[in-house]
Amino acid sequence: MTAEPAPTLTTAPGIRHGTVTSADGTRLAWSRRGSGPDLVMVHCVAVSRQTTPQPTLPEALAEHFTVWTYDRRGTGESETTPPYAVERELADLTAIIGLAEGRPVIGYGFSSGATLLLIAAEAGVPLAGLALLEPPLMPEDDPSFELRTEAQKQIDRSLAGASRWFNTEVVGVPEEVLEQLPPQNEEVLQNTRTIVHELTFLPGTFAQRFGGLRTPTIVIASEATDPTMLAGVKELGETIPSGSAAIVPGEWHGVYDTTLTLTIRDFAAGLR
Repeated sequence: MTAEPAPTLTTAPGIRHGTVTSADGTRLAWSRRGSGPDLVMVHCVAVSRQTTPQPTLPEALAEHFTVWTYDRRGTGESETTPPYAVERELADLTAIIGLAEGRPVIGYGFSSGATLLLIAAEAGVPLAGLALLEPPLMPEDDPSFELRTEAQKQIDRSLAGASRWFNTEVVGVPEEVLEQLPPQNEEVLQNTRTIVHELTFLPGTFAQRFGGLRTPTIVIASEATDPTMLAGVKELGETIPSGSAAIVPGEWHGVYDTTLTLTIRDFAAGLR
């Protein structure tokens, strides 16, 4: 793995950008802002730094942390190298963590990005703590990757159709929430190709699988989120030995930046 940043440039005060090369030669684009303890953000499915549903969260967190954001492989400005394997994503995360030059790094993840962080910690990726916002769990295994195969068929037919299929049939986004989403631009549509990544690592995830995790963890949920998600967050908080659950004000599958930032700040303060 090459964990040396490429020459960086500053596009706004206090924000730097660069690339790092993962173990398989894939170049990953990253950004850094803020000061304080290091924190890496892992985005949810099929989004980049530009298209994340949490566009203002990095700035909010940067009041308390050195915040590292990056485009997961196959999204935004990051490359990808087939075939996909979750182990490659864990190597990507390790490369980003390496940019902190040995300092402890907290992982924050939203939705499937939070589940990916659970898998990373389980595999021994060096994370000082985990702050997880509503990680989805899919207890039923899919050894033949039938769901991933169907996703690829949807992608081959239509990227817009595949996005809607994933949101309605896999995630279960309510129609009223879908109607509030902004129109999909070309980058959003291209990022949709990576839904097959999530359908590789999400099946077979359940709370008890992470019962041996020793990484300090806070699992966060909105009090207004889906009841099944809420129950899963509480179960994870109870199952992880060094874990806890925080149910906070918010909306369906989302928590406001201020609330989320303060929750993560207080969690990180307890790690020192």
